[in-house]
Order: sequence, then C-alpha cells, then structure tokens
Amino acid sequence: MEQLCLFELQERRDNIVSSPPVPSGSRQSLCHIAKSPLPPFCEGGKGGFELIDSVNWDFTGEVTQYLTHTFHSYPARFIPQIPNMFIQLFTSEGDIIFDPFVGCGTTLVEAMLLNRKAIGVDMNPLACLISKTKTTLVSQRDLYRLWDTVVRMQDIFGVLNEVKDHEDDVEYLTQAGAFDNTDMKFPNRKISELFTPEVMEELNTIKGRIDELKKDKALFNLALVALSATIRVVIESERRNDFFRIFRQKVKAMIAVLEEMNKRVCHADITVIQGDARRLNIPDASVDLVVTSPPYVNALDYYRIHQYNMAWLNMDYVAFRQREIGGHSHFITNRFRLLSEYLGDMLRAMIEMSRVLMPSNVCAIVIGNSSLEYELIESHKFFAAMAPDAGFVLKKLLFRNIDIKRKYHNQEVGKIDNEYIIVLQKVANPPTTADNDDFIARVVRREMLKFKEQVDKSPGSSLRGKRVSMERLKQNPKRLEAAIATIRKDVRLK
Repeated sequence: MEQLCLFELQERRDNIVSSPPVPSGSRQSLCHIAKSPLPPFCEGGKGGFELIDSVNWDFTGEVTQYLTHTFHSYPARFIPQIPNMFIQLFTSEGDIIFDPFVGCGTTLVEAMLLNRKAIGVDMNPLACLISKTKTTLVSQRDLYRLWDTVVRMQDIFGVLNEVKDHEDDVEYLTQAGAFDNTDMKFPNRKISELFTPEVMEELNTIKGRIDELKKDKALFNLALVALSATIRVVIESERRNDFFRIFRQKVKAMIAVLEEMNKRVCHADITVIQGDARRLNIPDASVDLVVTSPPYVNALDYYRIHQYNMAWLNMDYVAFRQREIGGHSHFITNRFRLLSEYLGDMLRAMIEMSRVLMPSNVCAIVIGNSSLEYELIESHKFFAAMAPDAGFVLKKLLFRNIDIKRKYHNQEVGKIDNEYIIVLQKVANPPTTADNDDFIARVVRREMLKFKEQVDKSPGSSLRGKRVSMERLKQNPKRLEAAIATIRKDVRLK
C-alpha cells in the first residue's frame, strides 16, 4: 500500500465546525495535520478550552503515517493528530512539550514540526532509540554515507544469494539454537521459527556493517532503527527470505523521508530520556504542556513484542520486563492485584506530570478501557478521580472512536475501538511527592473499594460474548478483597 507523506496532503478542515463561537481575533479553523503552526488563542493558551469542543476528535479518514512517523511500527500508539491539535491549541512556538510515556515519539515529532521544544521519557530502550532517531535531522552528506554503506552490503549479499540458490532447504531454528549468539533467552514460540540459518546469517552480516557506523551516532541510530523495523516486518508478515532486500528498501525510504524533513524543519530541540515516568529527573514547573498516552492495564506486554528486536540491538529486555508498567504478565494468580499496582503507578506518574508542568497549564492523557477477569476497567474514570490527588482539575473528558480498519492496536488485545482524552488543568502543586507510599496506598485503596462496589452489584461487566459461569464471576469480589488487602505491598515503588 502506498504511503502518503505529509507534504503531499492538502490541509483538511472538514473536522472543524464553526460553533461554538470563536473568540474575537482568533482564527476560524484549525489544521490538525502539521501544516503551519497556529498562534496561541490568548495569553497562556487558555483560550484553547473555548475551541476544544469544536474539534472532531475521531479524525476519520486522516492520514496518520507521514514523514518520520513511518520509520517503525509500534503497538498501541496514538495518532499524531491528537498531540498536534493540543500543541496548537495550548502552546506557542518555542514552548516545551512533554510526554512521559513517549513510546515511538509521536508527540515529539509533532512538536518538532510545529517548532516547539520537546522532552520524551520512556523505560523501553527501543522506544527511546526510535523516538530519538525520528526527531534527529541528518545532513544530505551523511545520508549519502549511509546509502553507500548499504550499497557495499549489496555486493556481499549478491554472493551469499548465489550460494544459497544451490543449498537444500534448511530446518527452522527455535530457542535451542537460534539466539545462541546473544545473551537473551526466548520462549519456544512459533515466531522463533522465522529466524532460519539464512536469516541469521543476513542479520549478522548487516549488524556487523552497521557497527562500523558507531562513531557517527545519528547514522548508527538510523541504521539500527532500520534493522529493528526490518525484523518487525519479518515477524509481522512471517516472511522467511529477502531480509536484506527489505532492509535496503527500509533504509531507502527513511533517507527519502529525512530529505523531506530537512526541507520542513530547520532546527530540532528534542530531548529523549530513558527513564521512569514515576520518578522524573526534570525540574519543577519547567514544561508548558503534557500530552501522553500511558500503557493500558492488562493490555500489552511491550517487552514480549519487542524482545527479538531488542536482542539484536544488544538491549536488555529482561531488565525492561521487570520494570514495565501495566504488563499483562504481572500477578497471574490474582489479576486485580495488577489493577492496584497499575493505579499506584499512574498516580505517581500524574503527580510527577503535575510537578513538572507550569501552573494553570494543560495535561492531556489519552487512555482506553480494558478488562480484568471479565470486569470492565474504565480507566478514564480512575484518572479523573485521582486528578485532584495530583493537583489537577478535570476540564474536559473527550470521547473518540478509533478507526478499527487502521488502528494501531493489536486486533487481538482488548478489542479496543474507542478511547478517551482526559484534559486536565494544573490548579495546585501536588499535595505530596510521588515516592510517598502511604499516600499512594490510601488513594488506590479508595479507588479499589469503589470498584469493588460496582463488581458486587453487577459482576461480569466485560464478558464480550464469552460464556462464563455465574459461579466463576461470583469469585471476583473475593479476589478483589484479597487484592485490597495487599495494596500497600503491591503499590510500593519498585
């Protein structure tokens, strides 16, 4: 499928309506794809609240893959139109945008296109690499150097392919041997069968040539992201051949995108930090806007999705797994303990977001519902309820439909087809610090008790057509009681 780039698009205004009335002196329409930055609607960007309801937040039919957004697939990322619109509504050029769950850098790219500064934080080293690469400008001369490296690889793979044409079919390698050249150990999954000896040989050859670029950090990172993206193509399409050809096409496409980025962006002031959203190393009141989409509880194990990429890039996915927030693999014997842990982690992150945000400024959180033990987890309600505990007031709760034909979410995880945007405004400093375990435990207990009341009244709120015995559902209140009893232990900052 042909991918359209941003510079080929015409500005679309069909998602903007003329009412409610626009403040005097403000523009009558907004572009929700980064075409030309808009000035703030009034001092401090507060006028954005008057236009926020004028936006159709579904963004139906919009192109979401353009420029460096095309570099690497990433699960459950939000569409670029969302951060783009909040940046235009609530900030001015030169302001600092912050995303504490930066993922593949969608917010950062939009900030860069709109001539803002930005900071992104993520625990996942692969996410940080992708985000940094997508927001780093590379000179035409260096892009030529990268392509020359790929061309020199081509000669090697021409010889390799001649040899392979005369070889018999080979057995697929599984965990027993496929990754003996790494320190990582993988589960014996069907996906491991994709890494045949031929693919392994090509991977090792490409990686060896990429290592020659280490002295030039930008080119080295760019080549690593291309390699990682190629591995994802092999995994997602289950292709067992033509690995180098896919890699070559990926590098070529990335070079073309960066050439266009050089025409659109003169300067990029983007900082990417591998860190923890629950304990940020960022000064108080230092950012102008927070836009983020945190992980959903019990939805995805990012470490599992990325482990093959991370292994080949010499990243420690085991360490990431141990610190991952909201992971599906936590608390297998009582999933409601996972909810307690998640709420504690999110409250800590909200306290930190509030701490680093300028007074009276906006924090936008994109989150969807999920489920635990056949119970619906309405995450937006938890965020809204905990907002005052972090110094925020809820200003808007926006509902949006997700285009399921083009959605970024794994189709098999949660069957998420809508989500909420929680728009908060900082009205006070947080009442405590994010490392106050007693405070976190009290708030989480309050929310878990409210949730238990709902389950007591109507168990099985998220069956999704599954047949589950009432006897099984009646166990959920008891499981919740057990989870509430261990809250203090489960919410401790690890």
